[in-house]
Amino acid sequence: MTGLADSLAAPPLPEDALRLHPDIMARLDFRAIFGNDQPTEVELGSGDGSFLAEYASRHADRNFLGVERLLGRMRKLDRKGRRRGLANLRCVRIEAAYVLEWMISPASITALHVYFPDPWPKRRHLKRRLINESFARHAHDALIPGGHVYLRTDHAEYFQQMNEVFQANSGFAPASAPPDLLEVRTDFERDFNARGYPTFQAAFARRPEEAH
Repeated sequence: MTGLADSLAAPPLPEDALRLHPDIMARLDFRAIFGNDQPTEVELGSGDGSFLAEYASRHADRNFLGVERLLGRMRKLDRKGRRRGLANLRCVRIEAAYVLEWMISPASITALHVYFPDPWPKRRHLKRRLINESFARHAHDALIPGGHVYLRTDHAEYFQQMNEVFQANSGFAPASAPPDLLEVRTDFERDFNARGYPTFQAAFARRPEEAH
């Protein structure tokens, strides 16, 4: 694990090195994007980038892609990455579900992070939730065998749904998030915790066998 001081010593990135404007019909080529063969982790819905910039600074031996729909938030992640000189961080502005289904090649990422997605609490809006049976299938396809999905939310009922859809997919097994991952909080998490809302977190690992 490489610390923040090592990340700050990295050479400056060229202009626009962090922000991607990919061909939306193409699969992402992580080796071409990052210029190396390091394991790649993806965060869907990066918010202001607080989590991903900090976590990427602690793990220079991995690559990280942040996916964010809102331009203002993506720019915040981009600025955080530039200030820290993070050569292992990129971001793309596009819908999270689209990226997972159409832009990540099969068995090409080692971890998928989804933290505090919109819970869509009204019953008529439940179909808009990001995490559902289809999401679990696409996550299974995107992850390498042994790869992990890490989930967090403040919404108890949505947390129950998250667990149900992954437990129902035989391609996944319950797992534990490493302590150094849990100690890095998102911007939403800090806000919710400060207001007294707990964090519900779960992790699932893709089983080695293909059948699911």
